[in-house]
Amino acid sequence: MSFNFSITNSNLSIKSQVITFMVISITLMTIIISLVTTTGVNQQYRQLMLKNAYQITEGLAKQAVFSILSGSEQNAEEAMNQVIGFQSVLSAQLRLEDQKVFLTLGEFPNDINNNQLLNTTQTMITVETPKYWLIKTPIKVLPDNEESEFELELDSNSQKEKIIGYAEVTYSKDYLLEAQAQINLLITIVGISSVVLLGFILRFGLLKLFKPLGELAHTMQKSKATGEYVLAVTAGAKEIQNMASAYNSMMKALNQQDIDLKSHRDQLEKEVDSRTSELVEARDTALNASRHKSEFMANMSHELRTPIQSIIGYGELVTEELELEANFELIDDMDKIEKNAQRLLFMINSLLDLAKIESGKIDINKMEVTVNDIITNIIDTVTPLSKINNNQFIIEQNNDNTRIVVDKEKLEQVLLNLLSNACKFTKNGRVSLIVYSDKSHIHFEIKDSGIGLSAEQQNYIFDEFRQVDSSQARQFSGTGLGLAISKRFVELMDGKINVVSELQHGASFTVSLPLNSKQ
Repeated sequence: MSFNFSITNSNLSIKSQVITFMVISITLMTIIISLVTTTGVNQQYRQLMLKNAYQITEGLAKQAVFSILSGSEQNAEEAMNQVIGFQSVLSAQLRLEDQKVFLTLGEFPNDINNNQLLNTTQTMITVETPKYWLIKTPIKVLPDNEESEFELELDSNSQKEKIIGYAEVTYSKDYLLEAQAQINLLITIVGISSVVLLGFILRFGLLKLFKPLGELAHTMQKSKATGEYVLAVTAGAKEIQNMASAYNSMMKALNQQDIDLKSHRDQLEKEVDSRTSELVEARDTALNASRHKSEFMANMSHELRTPIQSIIGYGELVTEELELEANFELIDDMDKIEKNAQRLLFMINSLLDLAKIESGKIDINKMEVTVNDIITNIIDTVTPLSKINNNQFIIEQNNDNTRIVVDKEKLEQVLLNLLSNACKFTKNGRVSLIVYSDKSHIHFEIKDSGIGLSAEQQNYIFDEFRQVDSSQARQFSGTGLGLAISKRFVELMDGKINVVSELQHGASFTVSLPLNSKQ
């Protein structure tokens, strides 16, 4: 057999729980003691009254011997009057040996059945009701014989007595019930008084005993509420003193740890402030350097563009003179000079655009245009580029008259940059410009069947000055600014650009712009 004990949470304090437990225990103990005491006293009082009733009945039997033998009712009546005079005796009755009534005195109960007609050889209760006992005892005499008186005396104890009749006494229980009621009341009063008195004594003692524990709990609650390390008073029983001492030790340790943490925090704050000042200074220095760099790049790009444009212009004049003179060998050399000058001018323009973007001085001039206007300008430039590597240039669009609000010049620059890259990285393949729209955006997708991009390359192709192949022996030339500038332009027009590609399976760049961009 196994017993499972469980401890449940309670909102009552240990003091209240102990007091409640002790009061209930004392109450139950008092009730049990009272019941046992009441039962014992009542049983003892009952036996005492029965003993008294037996004595009265047996005394009547002894006094009625002569009356039964002589048949004298007068003598019997005198004996019965003496019996009736006893307290609690209701009636008395004498019966002959054959159970016939010899004499009755007093009111004999009518509800007595025939149990009293039973023959008995000793005193006994023949009838018991809630109100009375009917006690019956035999009337005995020694038998007559011719032996000497001396022999009778010697042998009287061994001779069998003869029953000549029966004496019956009805004994009332009123005094027994009254006495039992008084005893029950007295024991109840004593029990209740004992419980109340013991309850007050226990409560007083337990309150005094648990007072230090309550003060310790209050100190803990105060420490929790205020966050301070409040020490408890060491008092009370040994166990409570040990608890208070352990709590105080813990508070002292926590207080010391808090002091150490505050010291470390102050030290860290000083170091952070120092490092922050250094970082702020470094940031300001970097920002100034970046601003100066951007201003330098803008100024230098502007200064470099002017002589390059002059070189291109003078080259065109020289080419015209050589054409007139039919000097075709020099014309080829001049074409190479012009191409390199155009390439240099493109690089300078890219640096100038990047400098303007970083300095925030670039302007977005939005206007309402049709898709057909943009595509028309692109075809003339991209078609010759696609033929350089023997590529096929294809345009797919759903609606030529779709109207959008964009910076036309910058959108064309973005698309030309993406298309020129597609033509450069594709040989004997296909370059496509696909234009389509949905409810809120228009999309320009540039697809090619060229060398493609790896997943790692796709992570940095939109960074400034980063190229797919940055080695000295790279196959494709460039500054690494085209895609970075294109991304900045698209974002300035509230759009997005993304790429999907796989090595040796081409690339797909998609420019998405809102149809109704904010002015």
